[in-house]
Amino acid sequence: MKKLKAISEVLSSSVTRWTEAEITLEHEDKILLVLTLVIGAIVGLVVTAFILVTENLGSRMYPAGGAAWRRLMLPIGGALITGYLLRRHFPNARGSGIPQTKTAFFIRDGLILWRTVVGKFVCSSVSLATGIALGREGPSVHIGAGIASVLGRRLGLSPQRVKSLIPIGSAAALAAAFNTPIAAVLFTLEEVMGDMHAPVLGAIVLSSATAWMVLHLLLGDEPLFHVPAYQLVHPIEFALYAVLGAAGGLVSVGFVKLLLWQRKRFLRLPGYTQWFQPSVGGLMVGVLGWFVPQVMGVGYGNINEALNGHMVVKMMVLLVVLKVIATTTCYASGNAGGIFGPSLFIGAMLGGAFGGTAHSLIPDYTASVGAYALVGMGAAFAGIIRVPLTSVIMIFEVTRDYAIIVPLMIANLISYFISSRLQRKPIYEALQEQEGIRLPPAARDREELMTVGQACHPAAEILSAIEPIGEVAARVNRDQSAWPVVQGRILLGMVTIDQLETAVRNGQDKSSVGELVLPSVLGGAFEFPHIYADDPLDTAMRRMAVYGLKVLPVVSRAHMHELTGIISVDGILGAYGLDGERHPANQGARDKSQMSAKVLVRTLIVLFVAVILTAVLSTVYRSERAARAQRLFSEGEALMARERTEEAIEDYRAAVSISHNKEHRLALALALVKADHEEEAKIYLSELLQENPHNGPANLGLGRIKVKQGDVAQAVESFDRAIHGSWPGDAATQKRLARLELIDILGKSGHRERAQAELLLLKAEMPADAAFRRNIGQLFLKLGMPAESIAINRDLLKANKNDDEALAGMGEAELALGHLVAAQSAFHSAAISEPENTSYQARVEFLDSVISMDPGVRGLDAAERYLRSRNLVGAVLAAFEHCHAVSLVNQPDAGGATAETARRSLLRSVKPRSYGEATETNIEIATQLWSERMKLCGAPVASEIAVSRAVSEASH
Repeated sequence: MKKLKAISEVLSSSVTRWTEAEITLEHEDKILLVLTLVIGAIVGLVVTAFILVTENLGSRMYPAGGAAWRRLMLPIGGALITGYLLRRHFPNARGSGIPQTKTAFFIRDGLILWRTVVGKFVCSSVSLATGIALGREGPSVHIGAGIASVLGRRLGLSPQRVKSLIPIGSAAALAAAFNTPIAAVLFTLEEVMGDMHAPVLGAIVLSSATAWMVLHLLLGDEPLFHVPAYQLVHPIEFALYAVLGAAGGLVSVGFVKLLLWQRKRFLRLPGYTQWFQPSVGGLMVGVLGWFVPQVMGVGYGNINEALNGHMVVKMMVLLVVLKVIATTTCYASGNAGGIFGPSLFIGAMLGGAFGGTAHSLIPDYTASVGAYALVGMGAAFAGIIRVPLTSVIMIFEVTRDYAIIVPLMIANLISYFISSRLQRKPIYEALQEQEGIRLPPAARDREELMTVGQACHPAAEILSAIEPIGEVAARVNRDQSAWPVVQGRILLGMVTIDQLETAVRNGQDKSSVGELVLPSVLGGAFEFPHIYADDPLDTAMRRMAVYGLKVLPVVSRAHMHELTGIISVDGILGAYGLDGERHPANQGARDKSQMSAKVLVRTLIVLFVAVILTAVLSTVYRSERAARAQRLFSEGEALMARERTEEAIEDYRAAVSISHNKEHRLALALALVKADHEEEAKIYLSELLQENPHNGPANLGLGRIKVKQGDVAQAVESFDRAIHGSWPGDAATQKRLARLELIDILGKSGHRERAQAELLLLKAEMPADAAFRRNIGQLFLKLGMPAESIAINRDLLKANKNDDEALAGMGEAELALGHLVAAQSAFHSAAISEPENTSYQARVEFLDSVISMDPGVRGLDAAERYLRSRNLVGAVLAAFEHCHAVSLVNQPDAGGATAETARRSLLRSVKPRSYGEATETNIEIATQLWSERMKLCGAPVASEIAVSRAVSEASH
C-alpha cells in the first residue's frame, strides 16, 4: 500500500507540473493530431446524420406512387419554411456554404458560429428533402468547417489555430458527403485554401480519412454511382471527347452567368423580401417538376440511369436545360444547398445526350452512352467549380472506374480553359464579390510572411467627419502625421497634418474635417489609402510610399469601410525588431504559439465521447438500416414472385443503397439479368465475384448474361463454375437446377453431345423429387433420347400410376420412337386421369387420325393396310388441292400429274390383285404428292400436321 501511495503521489505531482507548464512544440503537434482525429470523427458522424435525415425525410415526402400535387406544393412549402428560418434565425446559412467557409478562413480568423452550423443542417435538410434542385456537398463542407471552428474555440485555441482547423473540417465533411477522401483533400487545398502546399496538408489528409472511415462504419462501402466497364473503342473518340469538353465549358459558362445574373437581381430587392425569396426557387422547381419529375432534387438516381445508358437522348437534352434553370433559380433566390451535385447532373445529361447522338451516327467508332455521360460529369464540374484536378479524381472515386481517365482529363482541361476565358472570375469568388467580400490572392509560403495583422494596433485617435478643422488641428498629436476620418462607424478616408494646417491657413477652421476627405468614386465604391490585415508588411511599406503617408488604416476584407486598426512605419519597424523594443504584436510572430495542457485534456475527453457516440450510433444506425433494407428486399422478393420484375428492381436498388448485403446485391443483379439490364447487372456480379470467385449464383447470373449476348462458350464456363461453386441454402438442389439450365442452353445452341453427357451425369445423381424427374425426362426427349425418357416416366408411374404428366411424357416418348399405338394408349390414360386437361384428349385425337392413315401399324392384315393407304392418299390429295386452290394461281399445272394419279387410285373400286403391291403404290403416290405440296406451299398448317406425321410414318 505504501508503494502504491508513493507511486500515486509521484504521478500526481508530475501531472500537476505538466499541467501548469506550457506545452512545447512537440506536444502541440501531438494535440493537433488528436484534435484532427476528433474533428474527423465528429464531422463524419454529423454529415452521415445529415445524409440519413435528408434521405429519410425525402422518402416520406415523396413516397412511391405519391400524388402529383406533392411535386408542386412541397418545394414551395419547404422554401417558405427555410426562407423564414434563414431570415429570422440563420442569416449566414444561405447558399452552398463554400463561399462562407472561405470567408471564415481568410477574413474572420476561422469564426463560424454554432447557430450557423445548426441552421445549415436544418435548412439544407428541409430544402433537399422537399425537392429543391441543389446538392448536399456544399452545405456539408460548411457544417464540417463550422464544427471544427466551434470545437477549436470551445477548447480555447488561439484564432490562428482555429483558422487552421477550417480546412481540416472541410475535408472531413466532403469525404463523408461524397464518399471521396482523396478528392476531398484536393478540393480543400485547391478551392478552400487556394494553396496546394498548405502546411496543414497532413492534418487534412488524416481528417478526410477519419471521416471516410466513420461513413463506411455507419453506411457501408458503396460507390455513389455504379457504372459498367468502359473502354476506348477507337482513337477518333479523343476528338469527340474534346468536343464534349468544349460543350461542357460553354454550358458551364452559361450556368455561372445565369446564376450570377439572377442573384444580382435578388440582392437588389428590399431586405424584408428575403424570407420569401427562396419560394421563387421552390415555385420554379415545383412547376418544372410537375411535368418532368427528374429535375427535382439532386438527381443521383437519374445520373446512374444516364451512366448505364437507360435514358433517351431527348430526355437528357431537356434535363440539361431544365436543371440549369432550376438550380440557378434555387441558388440565386437564397435557398440552402450547393451546386456540386447539380453540376454532376448537368454534366451527365450533357455527356449522355452527346454520346447518344455520336453513337447513333458512328456506332462502330464510339463507346456506349454511359462513357460520354461519365466524361461529361467531369467536364461540367471542372467548368463550373473550376477545380480541374479535383474533378478528375472525384469522378474516379465516385465511380471507381479508372479506364476512362485520359478522355476525362482531356475534356476537363478544355472545359476549364473555355470557362476561365469566357467567365474570368470563378463562381465562388464572384458570389463573394457580390456580397462585397474580396479575398486575398492565394500564394505559396503565405503563412511564412509577416503580415499587417502582426504589426497593426488600435487607432489611438480617430477623427469624426463632423468635427471642426480648427479644433482638430489644435488637438492632434503631430507626430502621427495622418489620422482616419469616420462618419459613425464608416471609414471615409485619411486626413494628413498638411491638409489640416493648409485648411487653417485658408480660413477653413470652422469647416468639418469630412470636407477634407475627397474620395474618388470607382465602380460605385469610395477608394482611399488602405491595407488588409493579411497583406504582407512589404505591401504596406510600398503602399505608404505610393500615398506619401507614414500611417495606413487597416480595413476588413468583408467591408472596406470597416476600420480594424492602424499600421505605421514605427509599428512595422517594431515588428521586425528594429526599434530595440519587444512589441506585443511582434511577440506572437517570433514566439511559437503555446497551448495549455488543459486543451489536451479537453481534446482527449471529446475524442473519448466521439468514440463512444460513434459506437452507439453505429449500432443504432446499422440495426435500423438493416431492418429497412430487409423490408425492401422482402417486398422485392414478393414482386419477383408475381413476375413484376421492374418494380422488384426498384425495391432491390433501394435495399442495396441502404445496406451492402451480398444477398441483396445478388438478388438485384439476377433481377437485372431477367429484365435485360445486362451492363448494370455485370457491375454487381463482378463485385460479388471479386469478393468470392466461387459464388455459384453470381456465376450463374453471369452465364445468363453471356447467353443473351450470344457467347455460348463463355456462358458454359460460367455455368460450370456455378455448378461447382458455393451456394447458400440447399446447394445440391441449386446445382442440379443450374445443370438443367446448362443442358437446355447446350441443346438449343447445337451442342447436343455435350448436353447429352451432362444429362446422363444429372441422371446418375437424380433425386426422388417427381417434378425434377419429369424435367429430366423432358430434356431426354428434347435431346433425342426417348428411350431414357420412357424409363424415367415408367419409374414415376410405378410410384403413382395415375400421374398424368408422367403418362403424357410416356406418350411423347413413344411417339418419338414411332410407337403410335403405345403413345395413343398413354395419352388416353392421361386424359382419363386428368379429364380437365384438354391437351391430352387433343393428342389422342391426333394419334387416332395418324393411325387411321398409317399402313405400317403392327398387327394389321393386308386388306386393312390397303384401306389405310387409301385414306392416306385421300388426305394428302385434299391437302394438295387446298394448297393449289389458295396459293398456286400462277402455277395451275404444278403437281397436276401426281394429283391426277392419286384421283384415279381413289376412284378404283375393284379389289386389287395384290393388296401388298397396291398398298406400296398408294404410299408412293402419297409421299410424292406430299413432296409436291411441301415445295409449293411450304410447312403444313395446323390441320395438316396429322397428315404430315402419317406420311412420315408410312414412308419409313
